[in-house]
Amino acid sequence: MNETSSCCAGMKGFYGALAACLLCGIGYLVGIQNRDPGFSLPPHLINATASDSGDEFSIATGRVSGDAEGLFVLDHATGQLQCYVMYPRTAKFGAVFSTNVGEALAGRGEKGAKYVMVTGDANFPGGGRNAPAGTVLYVLDATSGAFVAYGLPFDRTMLTANRPQQGVLTPLDAGQVRQMAIRE
Repeated sequence: MNETSSCCAGMKGFYGALAACLLCGIGYLVGIQNRDPGFSLPPHLINATASDSGDEFSIATGRVSGDAEGLFVLDHATGQLQCYVMYPRTAKFGAVFSTNVGEALAGRGEKGAKYVMVTGDANFPGGGRNAPAGTVLYVLDATSGAFVAYGLPFDRTMLTANRPQQGVLTPLDAGQVRQMAIRE
């Protein structure tokens, strides 16, 4: 037996053990649920988000509510940031929110800026009609190191009624990651 086949045989064993552990874990959770009527698994075990940046645009996705996801698009040339929310019952964009990142980045969002953005989950206290959505969008100006976090004032009752909505992405906080000037 050569080294390659013994290595692969070891990996097959590893993947088999990993699959067995996953099945045991799922079985354990189902067993708890059957024994304890007060215990229930969350409706979404996985909540995936994605982001990517190019020279002209950055794009990210993030959970807006338990039922809806947002598509965030940032135009690097203008600093215009928009969030489109897909309504699940119609499979159409029913909401749009926008802002300009240059304003929140204290004028640092200049032409030629390079942006990176990602989303994160948030569970803001309170509730009500205009409570922030369950996501925070983080935008970094990669040329200056300035960043800003945005919230989304999403009206869940408008989603339920399939009524369109629009608004402004709200800056929550901002900061600077580069604390020293770079010498050339």
